[in-house]
Amino acid sequence: MELDFSEYPVIDHHSHPWSRETIEITKQLYISIMNMGGLSADEAKDPENVAHSEFTPMGRQIMHLLAVFLGCSPNLSSVIEARNKRSRRDYSRYCEDLFEDANIEGLFVDDGYSEVSVASSLEKRDFEEFEKISPVPVRRVARIEPRFQAAVDQSKDFEDFVNKFDNAIAFAARDQKAIAFKTVIAYRSGLHVEKPIEESVRQDYAISKATRRRDVKHIRDWYVRRVISRCPELRTAFHAHCGMGDVDVVFDRCNPSQLYELLKDQDTWRTKIFLIHGGYPFSQEAAFFANALKNVYVDLSEMIPFASIPGAMDKTLHILDLAPPARVVFGSDGIVIPEVHWAGAKIGRQVLEGVLAKFVETEVYDEDEAHRAANMILSENARRVYRPW
Repeated sequence: MELDFSEYPVIDHHSHPWSRETIEITKQLYISIMNMGGLSADEAKDPENVAHSEFTPMGRQIMHLLAVFLGCSPNLSSVIEARNKRSRRDYSRYCEDLFEDANIEGLFVDDGYSEVSVASSLEKRDFEEFEKISPVPVRRVARIEPRFQAAVDQSKDFEDFVNKFDNAIAFAARDQKAIAFKTVIAYRSGLHVEKPIEESVRQDYAISKATRRRDVKHIRDWYVRRVISRCPELRTAFHAHCGMGDVDVVFDRCNPSQLYELLKDQDTWRTKIFLIHGGYPFSQEAAFFANALKNVYVDLSEMIPFASIPGAMDKTLHILDLAPPARVVFGSDGIVIPEVHWAGAKIGRQVLEGVLAKFVETEVYDEDEAHRAANMILSENARRVYRPW
């Protein structure tokens, strides 16, 4: 059974900016993106590290796709040479060609960066500048943690902090037109979000004000619940990083199952909550929530395109085993260079074609229903929930 979903446009539900500085790229930059730990200049001096990063499934599959797109030999040196030659000629046109080839309609972009000292983090990039260079419409996803830390740093006392934090959240939604808020609490204190008492929150405020510590759990749990409670009035959704990511993640607390107490709490049910990255590799846990709770959605980014295509098919099958396609959205977690966003869309379709073909073969869906499911996941759900353009 073969399916073809190339006619359906993609709305990339979760991505990050790139900059004009990537008009030309090096082999080291390319391979540094292709593994979750990154590759620093010092690490690149070790041939073992280079071999590790160059031969990840992500690095190989994107290179082969680029070789076809650029019409060059399928080796990394040839691909980078052909890519730079074309992008130097007209970088804007090159990015447009990429996005037209992948039929990408628009991007939802995380505007955040690491506000604390961590081993691995994305460089801060200006959202408004990225809007100017993006070949497709862009919508802001406002990261909570930098706004929280700025409110702590700039406040005189706890009451002043709460006022500054609330104002920052309102400003992001109303003036910066954010369509969602995103938390990376999985990188700070973990996903087991409780209901802290005010005394504990105040104590954590004092600790954070003095030390900028990452693991101030009570005040982090507080701000997650506070923002979720405000999303309906601000007409925004809520995104939570779940599952693996950079090496800084609190690994024993990043499984989406840790969100159980938060998600089953009726106080959160008025907000549409998206589990970013499908909780990868804990995909079935994320799928359960999307099945059982009517306000929870699963985002497929990161495993597409970071995992191999067969591996992403396996995890996507686990998700669609339980999660209705109306509660699943595509994302790429595209970073640093536009080719990751492009490859994510190409690979995402291929993954859905393989998984939904199995559904047709086993008479879970008929062929028309498989096409409807793919269209929902690739763009229709994001268009329906957010009305982004």
